[in-house]
Amino acid sequence: MAVAVLTAHTAVNARLLRTPRATRTALSVSVPRVRLLVGAPLPPGWLGKPHACQQLADAAAPTSEVLVFVDADVVLAPHAVAATADLLDSARLNLVSPYPRQEAPGFTRLVQPLLQWSFLTFLPLRLAERSPRPSLSAANGQLLAVRREVYARAGGHAAVRAEVVEDVALLRAVKAVGGTGGVADGTALATTRMYDGWGELVAGYTKSLHTVPVATSALLSVLYVVPAVAALRGSRAGQLAYAAGVFGRVISARRTGGRPLDALAHPLSVAALVALTARSHLSHRRGTLTWKGRAL
Repeated sequence: MAVAVLTAHTAVNARLLRTPRATRTALSVSVPRVRLLVGAPLPPGWLGKPHACQQLADAAAPTSEVLVFVDADVVLAPHAVAATADLLDSARLNLVSPYPRQEAPGFTRLVQPLLQWSFLTFLPLRLAERSPRPSLSAANGQLLAVRREVYARAGGHAAVRAEVVEDVALLRAVKAVGGTGGVADGTALATTRMYDGWGELVAGYTKSLHTVPVATSALLSVLYVVPAVAALRGSRAGQLAYAAGVFGRVISARRTGGRPLDALAHPLSVAALVALTARSHLSHRRGTLTWKGRAL
């Protein structure tokens, strides 16, 4: 199987554009199997990451059967690409995105581990892989592999050119043409740190959480925040519900490289996520969403 590994990051691209041409050439020469591309100007109607990914896909070797997209801040294990491509075959999928182990420094670990926890708790993973329902689509663009033929049939990243959450949108486009795919546990394959501090996390989540239905926030509050409040008031049922929530977080943390002790603050984590979701919805309605100084 011919695999093309494609790495795009708009911030990295911006730095490379300010780097002398001789330095960029030396980088390509020092790693012979690496081809360094300088991105074209952003066309109207496109967001930065979909545009960068589409350019990389267009430049991949014509013989490539699988395209593997990797964010620039992801550190891959030596066997990561081979294991990801093998998973496509063994699971008979068209798209797969192994979720990297998330480094969450400081207060970011209050919220960041909820991503893996939410997949493991609420998403029927095997059913979601085959189901065409958009609501059962989950993907992570930090490490994502897709069969090139299906990618092209779905319209590639051009089909999701204006999507902030382009990874989930790409999976939905793949499913719309009869493809299959979803998330997988990539804890042993890759590691990344999305945010260095709470301020960065707030900005990142505000950018994208407006895609989460309000009903989901209400459900999370009822399941995990309300019982914790009741438990503090002496409710036996609230204490049992709190314990069940903590237990689920512990299982998720042990499986995905998180900190099990952080599960004790699970109601606070969910409350913070609900607040960030509300903030994102409000910003979206006001038309004030931004990312790295750019209006969305």
